[in-house]
Amino acid sequence: MIESLDETIKQFLIQKTPLNQAEVDISFEVPNKEWSGSISKPTINIYFYDIRENLNYSTSQSDWIIERDATGRLIKSKKGARYDLSYLITAWTINIEDEHRLLWYILSTLSRYEALPQDILEKPLDEQPYPMLTKVAHPEGILRNVADVWTALDNQLKPVLPYVVTVFLDPQISWEVKPVRSKFIRMSPPMDTLGAQQAFLKESRATPNGNGVTVVNQIGGYVTDATNPGQPVKAEVILLEQGLNTRTDDKGRFSFVNLVERPRYTFIVVAPGYVTRRQEITVPAASYDIELQPEAGVLST
Repeated sequence: MIESLDETIKQFLIQKTPLNQAEVDISFEVPNKEWSGSISKPTINIYFYDIRENLNYSTSQSDWIIERDATGRLIKSKKGARYDLSYLITAWTINIEDEHRLLWYILSTLSRYEALPQDILEKPLDEQPYPMLTKVAHPEGILRNVADVWTALDNQLKPVLPYVVTVFLDPQISWEVKPVRSKFIRMSPPMDTLGAQQAFLKESRATPNGNGVTVVNQIGGYVTDATNPGQPVKAEVILLEQGLNTRTDDKGRFSFVNLVERPRYTFIVVAPGYVTRRQEITVPAASYDIELQPEAGVLST
C-alpha cells in the first residue's frame, strides 16, 4: 500500500506540476548527508516519516461491529480506520534560486488539490472507499521543530513542505461465535456467601420441587427449507407441552422463554406450502433447528 502511495505521489507531481524527468529526479530515500552528497542533478526528495490514526473520522466509540448471519452465528469484526501518512518534501539543487523556485512549483501543485486525483491512483489505491484527502504545509501538523529533523539526519537545515495523505485501512479481522441455542438460569434466595449459594443451587437439582429455586429456561433455533439449505421459512412453531406458540422472524429464527424445566419437548411446525412437522427434542441439545419439506407440487424460492 505505501509503495503504491509513493508511486502515486511521484506521478502526481510529474503529471500535474508538470515535471520533466530528464531534468528533475524524484527520490524517496532518507535525505541524510550521504544521500545528498551523491545526487547529480536537481532532485525532489519525498521522505516518508510518520503514520498515525486520524481520529477525526472515527464514527463510534466502539472499534468493533457485531452482526448475526443467516445461520445465527455472531460475527464480530474490527472496523476499518483512516490513517495519516506523513511526508517531508524538500528540493535539492546547486543554485538556491532554483531550489526555491522548484519548491514553490511543488507547493502550488499540491495546494490545488484537496485529495489525490482519481486518475493517477495506483492499484490498490483506486479501490479506496473514501477520497484520499491531503494536507500540505498545514500549521497543525505533527512536525514541530524542523531543525530536530535535520540534526537527526546529520544534514544541513533546509525548508520542508509537510505533506499528509489520509488513507483507509480495512484490517480484515473478524471473530465468529456460534449461536446460543439454550439458556438455563437458576436463581436462589439471598445467601450470606457465594459459596453457600453455589452449594444450595447444586443441591436443589436433586429435590423434586427445586427447594425454592427459580428456574428460567430459554431455547431457540431456525426453521429452514429442507431442499434449499439455509433458506429461512416463515412458520409458526408450537411447543406442545406448554401450549406456547411463536413465529419465526425474517431469518427463520424462533425462541421460547420462561419454559418449565423438563428433559424433552415436542415442536409442531406449520408453514404455508410446507408439510407440517412434529419433532421431539431433548434439552439441552446442540441444535433446535428444524427443516421443512415443501408440499408436493410446490417449488421453494
